[in-house]
Amino acid sequence: MSESMRIHLLASGLLPWVLLVGMLLMSEIGWRTGRYFSVSHQVSKAGASDTFVAAIFGLLALLIAFTFSGASDRYDQRRGLIVKELLTMGTAYMSVDRLNKEDQPGIRELFKSYLDHRITLYRNVGDTAALEAKVQAQSALANQLWRAAVASVEKTGDLQKLVAAQILPEISTMFDAFDEQRLAMKFHPPPIIWQALMLLALIGSLLSGYGMGIEQKRDWFLALVFIVLMAGAVYVILNLEFPRLGSINLDEFEQELIALRKTM
Repeated sequence: MSESMRIHLLASGLLPWVLLVGMLLMSEIGWRTGRYFSVSHQVSKAGASDTFVAAIFGLLALLIAFTFSGASDRYDQRRGLIVKELLTMGTAYMSVDRLNKEDQPGIRELFKSYLDHRITLYRNVGDTAALEAKVQAQSALANQLWRAAVASVEKTGDLQKLVAAQILPEISTMFDAFDEQRLAMKFHPPPIIWQALMLLALIGSLLSGYGMGIEQKRDWFLALVFIVLMAGAVYVILNLEFPRLGSINLDEFEQELIALRKTM
């Protein structure tokens, strides 16, 4: 599954239904295949086949554990980076007091514009072109703020220049925190990991149906429980990987940026 397809499925809410339909279809194919071999070729369920099935399901469980653990860790990291971004913004904004009094109002307004744009930056992130344009606009605001701060420090008298100049590394740290948080949103496992996970989920459904077909005993309850749990697990993993697209989000931490803006 390509990244653009994942983004579309997550943003539209279709992903769990696509997974459910796909796994139900594979289960039905497995059931019919198992019945055919059982009736036409007198194939029976043997211990060796159970070993192969157990190995495949073990591999599926391992892959789910790997992707879930990684997605959870990255989700926590992204929350921590928003906190870092928030703290560096607050510190840099308070440091404006070190600059010339006549420059402070203009620089404070630039800080407010920078934060206002940052608050709205990740709305409708499904539109990648619009998001890229917003990032470019954020960078332009950052450059404008930096130039204004540097100009104010240069105008400061020699005795106060060392004190005023302390705002520059704090603004730089604020920009670095933003870039670190933005780039962290792009950290995901290689596409082959997602492809293997989806493939194994479908193969697991196929094998479940095949086993019931060989025994000619259809247990819809267990089949549905397996399919729903598998689809739900994959859905949660993808939502953790793309927290600004699905039902899992970072809104609680983004609200802290709004709270900071109200104090300015």
